[in-house]
Amino acid sequence: MDDFKVILASGAEHLTEQFDSKGIPVFCLEPNFDGKRFFPNSDLYVKVSQVEKLSDKRVIVIQNGTGSSPAEKEFFSTADRLQELILILDMLKQPTKVEKIGHKQYKTNPITPPKSIEVVLTFQPFALQDKAFSTGEAISSKSAMYGIAERCNKLWVVEPVVNKGIDWVDRLAKHGKYKIITFTSEIVEKAAQVFGFDEYVLTAPDEGAQKRFGVPGLSKRRSDSFTIEMCGNLDVRGKNVIVIDDLTKSGTTLLRAGKMLKDQGAVDVGFVVLHVTPIRDGGEELLASLVEKSHRKVMTSNTVFSKTFCKDYPELTFDVVDCIITQISQGNRVDS
Repeated sequence: MDDFKVILASGAEHLTEQFDSKGIPVFCLEPNFDGKRFFPNSDLYVKVSQVEKLSDKRVIVIQNGTGSSPAEKEFFSTADRLQELILILDMLKQPTKVEKIGHKQYKTNPITPPKSIEVVLTFQPFALQDKAFSTGEAISSKSAMYGIAERCNKLWVVEPVVNKGIDWVDRLAKHGKYKIITFTSEIVEKAAQVFGFDEYVLTAPDEGAQKRFGVPGLSKRRSDSFTIEMCGNLDVRGKNVIVIDDLTKSGTTLLRAGKMLKDQGAVDVGFVVLHVTPIRDGGEELLASLVEKSHRKVMTSNTVFSKTFCKDYPELTFDVVDCIITQISQGNRVDS
């Protein structure tokens, strides 16, 4: 395994114990003099006091690019997560040692920066806006990713939910700034074991997931962020089914797909969703309801913190840390 140090930004601090258990040194951000990450005017505060220990090292900065679960102590929006990451990267490129020598008087000296700085995004910022869907729209995911990529040596994304073949993604990849960390096969295998499915078929709840995972599925039409209509027929009679999707906020799509498949003769239905992003108002309650209504036959990852899965139902949560460590180590040997 390659020698590297890890900085866990606010959106990845819940992975501290997992990295510690693997013997990977972890550095977390420190709060300001009020014990918080924000000043009273909402300005972000970023500090890694032991930055000198990162000199001439391969440093991996891990961040989740979506907003906080309502269960977290301080609320971070997606923009906050992005800005925090940019501040970390800028600090690492030109770290400074500061000594107080008098009242409001400080002496500064440069610190040797890390040998290389890489970013792992456990969830891609603004992932649903990967292209313009109507005239005049900003491509917020592209803007965010380019802003990160220009500040680091390499950019890794854990199971990105953006569509494949998008031109700006291809350009980043061509320049070595868009590497993918995968865990789909591993989470499906673990889910089947937990659900007690010796045999099963994989299906998708909508066209996007069908394209992503290469499996048959249903169709979904969405009139707004909360209203969907589903249709379609699949050959599932007498079979166990795992419905796989890349993202959910509430589980509504999954549960509707499960009901349709049961109506079509499926023996049992379980769900695998790569990422959950709890919404601010009642998000954890909705996820807890998903666990209950699925009879605990739902599995997700810990790419994004949710109290429901990471704390209340850890047995239904796939740990991505092993995949991150293995693939960034292998990727570095391939690139060297």
